[in-house]
Amino acid sequence: MFQGSTQYRRLIQYYALLPTWAYIISPVAYSPQKTKTANYIKQYTKASQFIESMNIKHEMQKACLVAYREGVLYGAIWKTSSSWHIQRIDPDICELSSIEDGTWLYSVDMSKIKKEDLVKYPPEFAAMYEESRVSNQNRQEVPSEISFCLKADETTQYSVPPFASALPSIYDLETYRELAEISTEIDNYKLLSMKVPTKDGELTMDWDLIMEFYDHLVSALPPNIGAAAIPMELDTVNFEKSGVAQRTDELEQATKNFWYSSGSSPLLFGDASNTSSGALTLSIRTDEELVFATIEQCQRLINRHLRSLGGSLKFKVTILPVTIFNQEKMIGYYKEAATYGLPVKQAYAAAVGIHSDDIPGTCFLENEVLGLADLFVPLSSSHTQSGKAPGAPSKSVEDISDSGGQSRDEGSDGNKEGNL
Repeated sequence: MFQGSTQYRRLIQYYALLPTWAYIISPVAYSPQKTKTANYIKQYTKASQFIESMNIKHEMQKACLVAYREGVLYGAIWKTSSSWHIQRIDPDICELSSIEDGTWLYSVDMSKIKKEDLVKYPPEFAAMYEESRVSNQNRQEVPSEISFCLKADETTQYSVPPFASALPSIYDLETYRELAEISTEIDNYKLLSMKVPTKDGELTMDWDLIMEFYDHLVSALPPNIGAAAIPMELDTVNFEKSGVAQRTDELEQATKNFWYSSGSSPLLFGDASNTSSGALTLSIRTDEELVFATIEQCQRLINRHLRSLGGSLKFKVTILPVTIFNQEKMIGYYKEAATYGLPVKQAYAAAVGIHSDDIPGTCFLENEVLGLADLFVPLSSSHTQSGKAPGAPSKSVEDISDSGGQSRDEGSDGNKEGNL
């Protein structure tokens, strides 16, 4: 269904690609009295480089695509000092087995893997294969050091795709689409009936001559137009039905029903029947809540692997609640918090797309090497001096009425949008 339905594919991709995967790194159980600066910097650099090698955004996007599509991702990690990759394991040979640190672990039926195919899996699978032979236990739990099991719904011990309830609407959508295509094809057909002269039920014209005229008629007809020789008045028969527009409306409504059954607003996918930006914003918020739950699970999985690093100081990753829709708002939120002295400069940088590992080197490059701080001097103006644009601030889309939101979207309110 994921490959065959554009709507279902877009639905899965919408949720999987919604987060920006901005993250920050912070210490765990930090004690300033027991921590030496040099050791802190060493351990932080080690943790930061380890996290950078994970390629969090790329790997988590792929993991979420699989989890939302299939209900669960059974993953095994390939990792080196500079790279991290999550390999999807065939779910038909996997089974949820236990929980460690609030995250799922799973087992694999090693009898389903050929010995010559072990090279396609992480090295730990070879040890699992040998253990299954020695212990005569086909199912072997994947070591937590390489296990990455992401489950769309963590409340059950079985796997169900989170949008499975929308699948019947997909089938309805395909049915209406086929009916619309059949209707369009029938509309292109026409039948011509040629009257055969009769008297008292008997032909008054030679049959061979009738067929000669009939053949002349058929040879002159374009495709999709048929002819018939019958003892009736000449007439045309059209297959066009008055319900064509209605069937088109039914297909459009079936498409909307799919989005509604999935819990997402049709406005996100091209529906122009409602132009209220406020309603759309509130709909996106509910979608973000679903994604934030998945983000929390990914965060725990990443931190479980991060704790495997040696050293007396431990660090953790916090994935920020930033999506492609609320990014601008969150940037303003972190910026304002930073102006009041809160320790959110790292979050501010992450929200605008700068990784924690890039901050020190980028600052050194721009300030010390390139001297950009001295080169880029803004022109003096009332705007740069006050830091505010002239006029009253605009209201957010949540605070304006539907009519006000429509006016803003259509650009018909001029400079009055802040007063709606």
